[in-house]
Amino acid sequence: MDAEWRKAGGILMTDAPIRAYGGLRIPREALEEFARRVTAGEVSLHAHHDNRVRMRNLRVDVVDREDGVSMLRFVTDRHKGDDQWLWAIHPLSASLKMPLARDAQRVHRDDAALSLSADHAWFEDAVLIEAEQCLLASGVESDGLQVQRALQFASEPEPWILVDIALPSLTSLGAGALWAAIEVLLAGRTTPAHGDAGAASVVNVRITDGDRAVTAVVVTADEAVAQRAIGSLDQAVATVLERAASSSASESVTIWDERSSTWLPSDAPFTSAGATPRGEAQSTSVTTTTGDSTPL
Repeated sequence: MDAEWRKAGGILMTDAPIRAYGGLRIPREALEEFARRVTAGEVSLHAHHDNRVRMRNLRVDVVDREDGVSMLRFVTDRHKGDDQWLWAIHPLSASLKMPLARDAQRVHRDDAALSLSADHAWFEDAVLIEAEQCLLASGVESDGLQVQRALQFASEPEPWILVDIALPSLTSLGAGALWAAIEVLLAGRTTPAHGDAGAASVVNVRITDGDRAVTAVVVTADEAVAQRAIGSLDQAVATVLERAASSSASESVTIWDERSSTWLPSDAPFTSAGATPRGEAQSTSVTTTTGDSTPL
């Protein structure tokens, strides 16, 4: 193997009941389909929810433990230059999205211009629907909006909010209206039985512009910090996407640094504890959407 690359692997998820989500189970058939989609490149494996740890030669399959539990296993090569980030990774996990209970029988769409999801252990369906209504009231078209639950298969899921929005939609909507929906979620956040009420919220906003994308990450327990960060998204778009245009990388990551009140590249040194790499979603994650799990 190339000296720059090292073998890595682990278990992403199992079909055992998940305590954080009230005993929800992912059927073995769903794990097999998940493995097929990841291996086929239809969904991507990434670390910290921001693609910071580089990987190649990914292989994913489903294996059974002696006790009959099925496990989604992965093997990959990861770049040794990313060792600096690995200290922050907790037990490996996967994350996925699934419909709200209200939408269990609706046809899934992959082409929404704006997708909003939040971890189901921390954000109930009702508060997601309230955030959806906020976006609709701001002029977002209902057929261009998708709102879903996010599930993180870590030892303890984090209070995670994920927005995926096309640049034209962000320009039309405005950062202020987007913040209003995020504010609704933060205000309605509830602490699960084994959660930390003081845990920082992780807000990821992925902005796409053609074949380029930037993921803006803010990690904070202070709502005012999150508001300043989201209000400055235009800065993240202007600087990061402009830089991406002159490089071969199609995906870029920027993290809010509160002390300097600016968006910094993910490999820059941070001056604010609220923006350290450790605060990002602390897992190796596969993000996709599935309708195979029964909404609670």
